[in-house]
Amino acid sequence: MLVCNFSRCVVYPLHSSLSNEEQQAVFTRPQNGVTKIIISTNIAETSVTIDDVVYVIDSGRMKEKRYDASRSMESLEDVWVSRANALQRKGRAGRVASGVCFHLFTSHRFEHHLSQQQLPEIQRVPLEQLCLRVKVLEVFAERPLDSVFSQLIEPPTEGSLEAAKQRLCALGALTDEESLTPLGWHLACLPVDVRIGKLMLLGAIFRCLDPALTIAASLAFKSPFVSPWDKREEANEKKLAFSLANSDHLALMQAYKGWCNAAQSGFKAGYQYCRENFLSIRGLQEIACLKRQFAELLSDIGFVKDGLKARVIEKMSSKGSDGVLEATGYEANLNSDNTKLMSAMLCAALYPNVVQVRSPQMKYKLTSKGAMKMQPKAEEQRFMTKSDGAVHIHPSSVNFSVRHYDSPYLVYHEKVKTSRVFIRDCSMVCVYPMVLFGGGQVNVELQRGQFIISLDDGWIKFAAASHEVAELVKELRWELDQLLEEKIKNPSMDLISCPRGSRIIHTIVSLISTQ
Repeated sequence: MLVCNFSRCVVYPLHSSLSNEEQQAVFTRPQNGVTKIIISTNIAETSVTIDDVVYVIDSGRMKEKRYDASRSMESLEDVWVSRANALQRKGRAGRVASGVCFHLFTSHRFEHHLSQQQLPEIQRVPLEQLCLRVKVLEVFAERPLDSVFSQLIEPPTEGSLEAAKQRLCALGALTDEESLTPLGWHLACLPVDVRIGKLMLLGAIFRCLDPALTIAASLAFKSPFVSPWDKREEANEKKLAFSLANSDHLALMQAYKGWCNAAQSGFKAGYQYCRENFLSIRGLQEIACLKRQFAELLSDIGFVKDGLKARVIEKMSSKGSDGVLEATGYEANLNSDNTKLMSAMLCAALYPNVVQVRSPQMKYKLTSKGAMKMQPKAEEQRFMTKSDGAVHIHPSSVNFSVRHYDSPYLVYHEKVKTSRVFIRDCSMVCVYPMVLFGGGQVNVELQRGQFIISLDDGWIKFAAASHEVAELVKELRWELDQLLEEKIKNPSMDLISCPRGSRIIHTIVSLISTQ
């Protein structure tokens, strides 16, 4: 009979969702007589080297990120490792002294059933950014993307490339003839996902740069919120305290601002703030670093003042500040406190990643004062995409327990499939930002005595107060499209001193802010 003395061993988890501080714990050497056990994902294959590991037990399985281009959805698939993975895991045993690796599969499976290599990354990731980087090269500028990618040793699937082209056209980065638009050229210069890049550009144009870069940096890196398995409820409550306008993105912005304010009293105060609010201080520091790099990139392409360098911005930072606000100046951040405008910027950047909120039929409760409306339960809400049917709000979202939304639309950053299809990092958006910043054609129709404004095939629609209002919104959308095209063609164009540009921006900001 095998008896385990748990006082003689210490167990550590190791995976990418842990904070940097929690990941560092695996390097701690145990006391004499205590066995260190690390339960890890394939992050331990190549990303880290733990020099006191002697025994490795290889399950032969791994979670591999896959991408369904037709549904714009990522998934984590449980698959067999490749032979290369198995050999890499074997090499983790005894990095300093001799070690032993136990593979929990037969040599026959290893020799005859495992693939030689893992599925190439180009066949399991979105291709939008790569398409732009290819088209920005002069040698490929006039060639169809299909002809370029077909020459690769292991080309992506035809459907994946076609889906990427369609999304870039919808985003306004690529023409139907596969030529780069001015927006596409700028996005190609930004080494981030195209939607994050668009958020950065719009933050500069609408003078809400600092919060736009905060959100962009967090999406490009990872969320600073941590959720220890034994304190998950407490961590979720702390995250909910930052909730603003039914938005995960704005909650993150609030948490980051709170850390900056706390850090004004010194590093210890900032560290204590992170401990109390279940935030990773290293994650927040990385976001600050990325913000400075993003400001430099925008400076290089002319969207903020010339000559900004990340290292110089860091020197400009005061205690508790990342330096971006000071470096970019007042004019670039005039609307930084306008949360409704920030929600609109998120809509512009993340569209067409939209879900409709469909509430159940209203129920009433009889009281001494008469019948009262009952709010539906959060789990009764349904969230529908345009083409894929129902999805679910991820439990880590501040919107997971929301029972009522003032607007029936949410935008989201990513859709993932695990036990269910979830949307992560979602924000509620009002209807005017959807019409002004969403893609597709704006239509105005008279239906049952009401003037209806709709996008594309009518999946997104709402009633206008009058025909005049409907036509005004449609005209404003056209003027905005023209203005943004001019600004992106000529980044140095000063929208503040330009009467037409200033009028359009002011009208849109006022309309969004008062909705």
